Amino acid sequence: MLKRLSFFLVFMCLGFALHGQEYQTWYQGGFRLKVLSAKMTIDSDLVDLSQSESEIGYQIGFFGRLNVDKIYVQPELLFSKIKTDLVFQDYDNINGFNPRADFEFNTLEIPLDIGYRIGEFRMFFGPSISILISGERSFLNEVQRVTEDYNRTNLLWHFGVGGDFDKVIIDVNYEFGLSKTGESLSNIVGTEFVPKQRQWVFAIGLNIFDDY
Repeated sequence: MLKRLSFFLVFMCLGFALHGQEYQTWYQGGFRLKVLSAKMTIDSDLVDLSQSESEIGYQIGFFGRLNVDKIYVQPELLFSKIKTDLVFQDYDNINGFNPRADFEFNTLEIPLDIGYRIGEFRMFFGPSISILISGERSFLNEVQRVTEDYNRTNLLWHFGVGGDFDKVIIDVNYEFGLSKTGESLSNIVGTEFVPKQRQWVFAIGLNIFDDY
């Protein structure tokens, strides 16, 4: 955890170190809303993903941006909620018994964008630290709090494109990394899975602070 936070702080310090030199530097900040949709692929006969719905979630919070000429660094602090479901095939070796498990996770997301600006448009990439706040599982007519059964932090990576249109900021990015859904599979079935987690994220922001 400390290593990841240190990685985050290094880039922030780098940006502030550039401030005051001959570069054109200005700051922005405001509100942020993201909607994400994810679909996994798993090489296993124990789970029927064709009957499972895509993961749908949202993130809401704040962003800040340090611009140095065409380069920018943008940290965010977001509250996230995501829901997903999985269908198990012949569960517990019972032929035709295919129960559905529903999951809901609340997390604190700390993404960091490192980007390049071309006029109003931008390209960016970076890491994102996900910190689990709470988790709940509904399976076999039983609802359980599962917060303590999961890794409290995960690291994801993303890249994407976006644009600034007056006060409105729009981004589309592709995100990949460790998933709470993969941990859910391991916890229920007792088998270690390596799910291929990929998700698309649509983000919109409102820039309320700009000292350009």
